[in-house]
Amino acid sequence: MARLNKKTLGQLPVAVQKPSPTSGRSKNHILHIGVGGFHRSHQAYTWHKLRQRYPQQYADWTILGVCLMPADRAFVQQFAEQDYLYTLRMRAADGNDDVVVIDSITEVLYGPDDTAAVVHAIAHVDTRIISFTITEGGYNTDFDNHQFIWSNAHIQHDLEPGNPPKTVFGYLARGLAERKEKGVGGLVLMSCDNIQENGHVLRHALLAFLERYDPVLKKWVADHVSFPNSMVDRITPVSTPDDKADFEARFGLHDDMLVVSEDFFQWVLEDTGLTDIPPIDEVGVQLVGDVRPYEAMKLSILNAGHSLVGLLGDALGYTKIHEAVKNPVIAAIFERYALREAIPVLPAVAGVDLRVYFRTVRSRFSNAMINDATARIISGSSDKIPKFLLPVVDKNLQRGDPQVTVAVLVVAAWWYYLHRANKQDGMAAVVDNKREEIKVLFADESTSADQFLQYRPVFGDLSANPVFVTNYTKCVSMFRKEQVTELLNHVLEGA
Repeated sequence: MARLNKKTLGQLPVAVQKPSPTSGRSKNHILHIGVGGFHRSHQAYTWHKLRQRYPQQYADWTILGVCLMPADRAFVQQFAEQDYLYTLRMRAADGNDDVVVIDSITEVLYGPDDTAAVVHAIAHVDTRIISFTITEGGYNTDFDNHQFIWSNAHIQHDLEPGNPPKTVFGYLARGLAERKEKGVGGLVLMSCDNIQENGHVLRHALLAFLERYDPVLKKWVADHVSFPNSMVDRITPVSTPDDKADFEARFGLHDDMLVVSEDFFQWVLEDTGLTDIPPIDEVGVQLVGDVRPYEAMKLSILNAGHSLVGLLGDALGYTKIHEAVKNPVIAAIFERYALREAIPVLPAVAGVDLRVYFRTVRSRFSNAMINDATARIISGSSDKIPKFLLPVVDKNLQRGDPQVTVAVLVVAAWWYYLHRANKQDGMAAVVDNKREEIKVLFADESTSADQFLQYRPVFGDLSANPVFVTNYTKCVSMFRKEQVTELLNHVLEGA
């Protein structure tokens, strides 16, 4: 089967939206670090739409991608074989879809092989935005204590200017130093990760690193670089072999880079320091003065809800999110969490009814066309749970009548997932940055539940709260007895 690239693009049928010719490209105004599926379904799609609307005026607002992880080398090679074209298939719950070939990414560099090229691109006068989807772990931050993690061996390596960089902070430090020396001016560093106040987090982490790397450069960055907060949302599961086979059967070309997403799209961006940015508000981006209420809404309802449905679904044997959320008990527990635990502690969002937002989220989860796996949602829970769910718990525990029943259940369900994974194969299949540390907590299964809740890098002081511990202990006891259905019904009966 022929592969999608510039030579074969014309073979696609009219049902596939193909990029219109632009005036040609001589510059990349955007450098993006972390060219995963979500970036390609979201930010790259946005810049593509802008260039399609204004093919002459904004032809140079294209993306130079950068990948840094060891597993990324093969991806970069495959992407190059497709001339950096890929298909985005946006699926609606009714079975209809829009299929679009995206051409906003013009090149992708693999950092360890192209270190100098990445550094020079950061420093280049044409670069106006550096954006990021590097996940929570990429910020190297202890979020509970608001501190940069200096014990990271790669960070210590990158503090020596003569060493080739290994972390995003090492690359930024070297590239921004070159930019400063050239006198080409500042730019926008734009986090697009699921972290509340992600721009502030990025700024704090980078300036902390630069304080030890080069204090003079730190001051220059503080004066010349803007860090807008943003909130991004589009469910984008990993494309499966079946997705790619279906694309081949329908359209006659092979696409290794195929991205499948839902049709829903949201990008809320803080309108500060964006004077040189094109009118992306014309292609669906919301520019607002304060992103934080939108962030809190999404993290506490959608992201925490995803973990809830994923973990409870897995506990009941579901492998797909859309199947799990259609289970009436899980759906009802999700509703209880949203209406009684999350929404009461969330700030108001201008023009948004949070109850309607929740119902929209639950409907999105039920989209069978997305075919999202519970395993994908559960992966990386040690990064997700503290950012999505535990802030809701903390706010509730500060109230006179704390509502944490469902949140406790989710934490206990996470323990249950790890408990079963440890018994099965020593957590070999668990995908989590803290897996090795967590495994130690399960060395003695009889005490693993207590040890797990006392794991401070995730739970902080939560194990000292009697309300949470009492409920958690009851949930764990029923999970140990494999009384999963009974436990979920018990939670609902207490509504």
